[in-house]
Amino acid sequence: MKTFNKDNNYSRIYVMKRYCLIVTILASALPCSSQQVFSLKQAIETALKSNSGLKASFYETEAQRALLKTAVDLPKTFVSLVYGQYNSFVREDNNLTISQTIPFTAFGSQGTLNSSLLESSELKKKAIENELAFNVKRVYFQLAFLQAKQNLLMQQDSIYEGFRKSASLRYTTGESNLLERTTAATQLNEVRNQLASNQADLAAVRAQLQVLLNSNVLPSADQSEWKELSFTIISDSAALQSNPAIAFMQKQTEVESNRKALEIAKTGPDISLGYFNQTLIGTIDRSSGRLAKTGDRFVGFQVGLAVPLWFVPHQGRIQAAELTRQAAQSSYEYYSQTLRGVFQQAFQSYTKNKNSLDYYKTSALPNADLLLKQAEAAFRNGDIGYAEYLIALQKAIAIREGHLQTLSDYNQSVVFIEFLSGTK
Repeated sequence: MKTFNKDNNYSRIYVMKRYCLIVTILASALPCSSQQVFSLKQAIETALKSNSGLKASFYETEAQRALLKTAVDLPKTFVSLVYGQYNSFVREDNNLTISQTIPFTAFGSQGTLNSSLLESSELKKKAIENELAFNVKRVYFQLAFLQAKQNLLMQQDSIYEGFRKSASLRYTTGESNLLERTTAATQLNEVRNQLASNQADLAAVRAQLQVLLNSNVLPSADQSEWKELSFTIISDSAALQSNPAIAFMQKQTEVESNRKALEIAKTGPDISLGYFNQTLIGTIDRSSGRLAKTGDRFVGFQVGLAVPLWFVPHQGRIQAAELTRQAAQSSYEYYSQTLRGVFQQAFQSYTKNKNSLDYYKTSALPNADLLLKQAEAAFRNGDIGYAEYLIALQKAIAIREGHLQTLSDYNQSVVFIEFLSGTK
């Protein structure tokens, strides 16, 4: 009958897990031409230059710029020729007429609307740029956080590896029991499981940043950027004035006002101007008695007005334009109010994270470093048991992890406030 050896089975599992971890870490550390370290500035510049969504906004703006040429959009000039017997029995009479209709909308209304549409498109592009820069910064600092977390987990791996070796040695020499060695190995495996999970998170966030940059390489964050972001306190009113999305929505109100003005202008008369040049062969000049011949030309001008007689459709379009303007105004006011509330919430979150970060810097982190150093020395010298050492380790590591998460939360709150205030 085959005997089950618990210690040997556990050792095989442990060796297999350690081998997989080493392969993963070495693979990620190997130089690869498809990876590139970006600074935050480089990442934002790359995104603003290459992002497909922003390119679409650029083309929309250029399309509106091209439409400026349609400010004075006159109908086609009408040219007609009449030839034959329109005046007498003579078959060679001819009449050449040129006429042009000038709509009342050509006198400024269409041009004003086109200009406001271009300004609106430019503001929309700025709003998209601001949102893109925000997303790049948000994902970039998430990537920097995960990279810093990976370094912290590697430090924990080193600490628990030392704990495991010490526990194994103490077990071999009979100074401790199997529980201590098993606990040490369990803690080490837990850290390595977190390392593997964090690696997967890193890959996902890298891919997300790669999409934003529209890049062929996998980006990595410059770890020198992983620090507390500087921030200048601003008021909510200043943020509203600088936010490009607010400016865009305010401009939409102006666009709809100009669209209404254009509809009103369309109710005005169309002016018609014409010129004719014709023969009147055989016509008698009463003063001289001379007959008009083929070479005699008779010229004149035409002026006319085209006036709408049925106003109901015009009234409907004007009323619809006014309601659209009111809707744009209401949307602008609602968005402004909402943004002010969001800014206040963001500032409260920033204040909370700032206070927490100051606590970690001034008190918690120094105490954690001291706790870790003293616990390691005491355990090594045999002054404390593995239980006390494990508790001290967990407290010190929890403080470091808390600081890392708080720094991430703080930076993300700064990035969000910069987005609300239109700071790229």
